[in-house]
Amino acid sequence: MRFLLSLLGGLLITVAVFLFMQSLIKSRQQQEVLLPVFSIIEIPQEKPEEEEPEPEEPEPEEPTEEPVMEALEVAAPTPEPAVDLEMAALDFDMGEIRIQSSGDRWRGPVGAGTGAGAVNLAGGGGEDAQGFIEVIPYDTRRPNVPDVAYQNRISGWVLVAFRVTGDGQTRDVRVLDANPRGVFEEKVVAAVEDWRYRVAFYGGATGSVVLTQKVEVQWENYPQNMPNVD
Repeated sequence: MRFLLSLLGGLLITVAVFLFMQSLIKSRQQQEVLLPVFSIIEIPQEKPEEEEPEPEEPEPEEPTEEPVMEALEVAAPTPEPAVDLEMAALDFDMGEIRIQSSGDRWRGPVGAGTGAGAVNLAGGGGEDAQGFIEVIPYDTRRPNVPDVAYQNRISGWVLVAFRVTGDGQTRDVRVLDANPRGVFEEKVVAAVEDWRYRVAFYGGATGSVVLTQKVEVQWENYPQNMPNVD
């Protein structure tokens, strides 16, 4: 009897547990499953900074063309009829005095502006058996260089003839030849007219002397030009 009761009680308990477990399973199936909902969040992106436009480089200015000075054409002077230079007669009792030309030994004064001792005439003057005249330059100056010669770097020479009076002054300056022509003649004539000589008469000689002189002009001497002399 006890065995049956125990068996019946165990069976009841097993059935009760089974039913209880089944009820639990059903209740769980009926429960709604709540799942978390995730919303999409848009993160704003930073706008890239706009690059500032680079300043445009100014266009290089076209180089200004410097004016080119055309080569100066020196017009040749109109040839003048040759003028015979007359030399004053020398009053001597016997013979005539032989006058030697100074030639082309002159190369411009030494020490511009000083004058004295600037020219050396070898054997200056003429002589014969009766007497001679000694001509010594003591006050000379270099001819000024013309502006046109300096600007174009022109050098040249002028051959002149002139008369030296008894008191040492120059007279009747004439141009015999020049190279180039029409550039230096005026300045050379003005300079020769200012030259002064010491004239010594020996043996009773008197009168004046005619000399020729080749005057060279260098454009490099332009800075040494003397003002207010031409």
